[in-house]
Amino acid sequence: MPPSRNNSLQDSSSTSSDSPIASDYRPVNKPSQPRKPIPRKGHTKSRRGCYNCKRRRIKCNEKHPECSHCIKAGLQCDYPANIIQLTQRSTSPTHPQEAVNLRSTPGTFTMADMRLFHHFLITAYPHLPVGADKIWINVIPSFAHNYEYLIHSILALAASHLDAVSNTGAAEQAIQHRILAVKSLNEALSIPPKSRSEQDARMAAALALAFQSSHLQDGLTEFLTMVRGCNLIASGDTTFGSESVFNAFSEDSHLRHVKNRIGGGKQYSCVNHEDLDLAALSLRSIKHLNMSSFEKSYWEALDTTVQQAYDRPIEAYTSFVTLYNIPSRWTHDEFQAFTDPNNGVAQILQAHFIAVQAILTPILYLERVGFEGIDAPTAAMGWIEGIYRNVPHHLRQHVEWPREVSRYPFMRFLGQRDPTYFDEQTEDLGLLSL
Repeated sequence: MPPSRNNSLQDSSSTSSDSPIASDYRPVNKPSQPRKPIPRKGHTKSRRGCYNCKRRRIKCNEKHPECSHCIKAGLQCDYPANIIQLTQRSTSPTHPQEAVNLRSTPGTFTMADMRLFHHFLITAYPHLPVGADKIWINVIPSFAHNYEYLIHSILALAASHLDAVSNTGAAEQAIQHRILAVKSLNEALSIPPKSRSEQDARMAAALALAFQSSHLQDGLTEFLTMVRGCNLIASGDTTFGSESVFNAFSEDSHLRHVKNRIGGGKQYSCVNHEDLDLAALSLRSIKHLNMSSFEKSYWEALDTTVQQAYDRPIEAYTSFVTLYNIPSRWTHDEFQAFTDPNNGVAQILQAHFIAVQAILTPILYLERVGFEGIDAPTAAMGWIEGIYRNVPHHLRQHVEWPREVSRYPFMRFLGQRDPTYFDEQTEDLGLLSL
């Protein structure tokens, strides 16, 4: 069930007052009266039990998060949402500041939401910033409850990730939380942030939504929009200052981490050269399409990346990163034109971006060294097929190479090196980067 944000909290429990015990008093000089039955002592009937105990008609001991009966029976223990909130309210700390923080918690969240939050902390958090992904586990959750857009972004990503790695059918939850997150984030972005934590919360939400977009079947435009949003949020001079949880995400810091992992570079000159040849050939075939100036700059970054990937992995990675940054430098109208599904040339460029990213897997995977989460298959390769069907027939020839890449077995992306270097779990991945 989707979370309800505006429902007032009501105590659904009811109590009966104690009834007095009837006395055995007999007035003097009056005929004896039939003795009245002694009523039982009144009691409080609990209405706060879990669903399983109600269904089994047994008394629930109301322990949270799981009652004793459910633990003993091996059942999943669920309480009504209003009971969960009531319990949280009754156990709220007495410290004034802590109480303020809890009262600022937006919306109502169910036990299913709590399970998604747990899934996020254990396996579904983003692998970026490079080398600092633990901020998603230790820092961001400490203030996520203060920002509706952030908590819903986290739950949206967790649901999409869970849906991708299991058969739990969490796709509907993913969309519900995404809608709430995007609406709330757009409202927040209409005014400047009031604090450092609010700025970090906005960045975290946009980044989580970008990662989630990669799991959506028709998510390419949303993905590009969220990546642009991340860049625009980060465009402030102090966004990645020393006090920010994302200080490791500054361009200099990010590139330095990856360059250190690439090292001298020779051992990572491992991108499949046949794939690079085919990429270069396909890019040359679209060079003379009727491109706008901003589309031409995007093509140039793609071409430079491919040329450098033969034997200069550090430069290739640096150039590839610009493909994420360039759209944030465009005007609103230029970006809208680039993401317009009727813009066939831009669609072709986007298909090449996805394919180039795939063949650069041996380099891009270095971002994930030390990452302890679980990589989930993305929908990105499917985006290429969608582009192929969408572009006019006379342009489809220019999507043939990206389409061919989308059908490659994953092992081909490991390149010209020993595939045992890569973590075994990557065998099931689609697109490895954002």
